[in-house]
Amino acid sequence: MVEPLLPSLDATSAAASGGSLSPDVPAAEVERLVAGVEPPSFRPILARCLAGTVSPQVALMQMICESESAPAVRAAVDEVTARTDADSRATDSIVRDRVDDLTRILVDHEDGVDRIVDMLRSNVDSSAPAATVEEGIAYCEQLFDWSVQQSEEASVAMYSLGSPELLARATGEVVEQLARWGTLGADRTVLQIGCGIGRIERAIAGRVRAAYGIDVSVEMVRAARRRCAGLANVHLEKSSGHDLALFEAEQFDLVYAVDTFPYLLQSGPELVERHFAEAHRVLKPAGDFVIFNYSYRGDLDADRADVRRLARAGGFVVLDDGVRPFALWDGTGWRMRKVED
Repeated sequence: MVEPLLPSLDATSAAASGGSLSPDVPAAEVERLVAGVEPPSFRPILARCLAGTVSPQVALMQMICESESAPAVRAAVDEVTARTDADSRATDSIVRDRVDDLTRILVDHEDGVDRIVDMLRSNVDSSAPAATVEEGIAYCEQLFDWSVQQSEEASVAMYSLGSPELLARATGEVVEQLARWGTLGADRTVLQIGCGIGRIERAIAGRVRAAYGIDVSVEMVRAARRRCAGLANVHLEKSSGHDLALFEAEQFDLVYAVDTFPYLLQSGPELVERHFAEAHRVLKPAGDFVIFNYSYRGDLDADRADVRRLARAGGFVVLDDGVRPFALWDGTGWRMRKVED
């Protein structure tokens, strides 16, 4: 599925990524460089980027979503760059490198930034809870059908800025984390809930016995099948969005979802509970259940509490609880294991 077109900019949700990001710059130095930048809502975003707690790609995405103005984003980045250049002796070398990265990424992906602004200004997306599960699923289907036709890369990860190269890096982070958790393997059959354009299925096809993916969007599935053409062990289907009824009990070694549960939650908590139950049903004994991003509400403590509760009720034990393992993406991950009845 997709990154939200209007993700939360709450300090908790935008807080530290793991991986190679290193929050090691004095706060006073960062504050001096971002003070007075307009609009004011950009200042905490830029501060997190210069401090090393979010990547330049995520920071740019957040500023784009906040302003829906490419000129405003460019002006803010130019101002921080000019301040850094003017005060090079007093500016920490790590900060200078981060400012350089921010500027370079913006310049290299100006067309993608403009396209994302156009997507946001269309007002197709909404963060409002659905009145019913049926309404929520229908909304998601329409949103994803539309967004994938605007930009395949941005439709599944807006922080990619529409770039195939950035999306490939982000996808690699997800795949390597799944591998570190021991959830991939030549003898394993895996299922992704919300496969989007098939980027992860394509990336893991050579590392698993079979990779299945489902999505409520027929346009997403069409793009995924095109991208995965020729991979005999990849199976992609349009789903109802209600459950995992396409699959038999104890069919999979791993069920995972990347940026899918926020949309299930938006459609109704009963749909989230159903997918926990369905994941338990289709997993083999001691199978793994992985969620990257449970919600976009910006409250990691609440997300952790919800996942723990759902895991207990659904027959899972939580092994990794709301970790932030990525350098490029600020996604949060949970790894659970099916408990024997």
